[in-house]
Amino acid sequence: MFSRIFAFRHVTWPLDGFDTIERPPGSQLRRRFPIRFLRYWFLRRLLEEQAAKLGRPIAVLEVGIGGGNVPAFLGGKQVDGKRRERPEWIARWDGLDVVRQDLADENFAYSNYIHADIEKPFEKELGRYDAIVMSHVLEHLVEPEAAIQRLQSTLNANGILIGGSPTMPTLLAAIHERWLRWKFRSLMDDVHTHRHLSVITPNRLRRFAQKQGMSVDLLTGTFFCRWSGLFLEDTEWWTRANLAWGALFPALGGEVYFSLRRIGGNPPSSGHAKTRRVSAPTAVS
Repeated sequence: MFSRIFAFRHVTWPLDGFDTIERPPGSQLRRRFPIRFLRYWFLRRLLEEQAAKLGRPIAVLEVGIGGGNVPAFLGGKQVDGKRRERPEWIARWDGLDVVRQDLADENFAYSNYIHADIEKPFEKELGRYDAIVMSHVLEHLVEPEAAIQRLQSTLNANGILIGGSPTMPTLLAAIHERWLRWKFRSLMDDVHTHRHLSVITPNRLRRFAQKQGMSVDLLTGTFFCRWSGLFLEDTEWWTRANLAWGALFPALGGEVYFSLRRIGGNPPSSGHAKTRRVSAPTAVS
């Protein structure tokens, strides 16, 4: 029962990869272990676990590619400028976004770009993946549960859906979400606004997993203090103390990170996404 409520294994994971993201001179993110970069660290560790579990290189779909920092954190070799290649345990890395993000190519060469709005019904399948990455995407969606239900239909058996979002206790989340939707009511259908429209809590993720017949591999908060540039971010113990707090109090951990696993059978069908594939430079293998 204790292991179902609290997740601690990540507290002892190696703290590496933080040097792969370029930081401007004088940036508040100049410290060794910026708490703000834990979002990339979580995803890398979970993907490495998935590759080890399956015993082969994995195919990954990243939803909401932004500046390409997630795949750049994977530890691949630098090939030109600040771009990094895929590590050997990644077979394919596709990027999906409702807006084409050309700047992401500066950090990572995607296998394919997929232009799609995941909030609309699907018209054709995207492909098959061993992992889907949604880093700070769910809070921007009007109906996050419906979107990830569509996406999980692309997961292979034992595939995982991983990601992270800002979080807060359930009661406060309900109030805050109503306020967000009132504040941005005129922008609810504008995919270019990137406003926060939903509040993702640990309980909300648990309910979704239960409803969809998925298992919860990891569900934890991240930090109790994120003061960018604080000298303590140069110390390993400070980072691990923040991780331990998030493990003990997921809804008070600033951000929630999760790994939900498809445990067999066909997930509920919700149609196919309207998509358009765009060729991208081939990543170095």
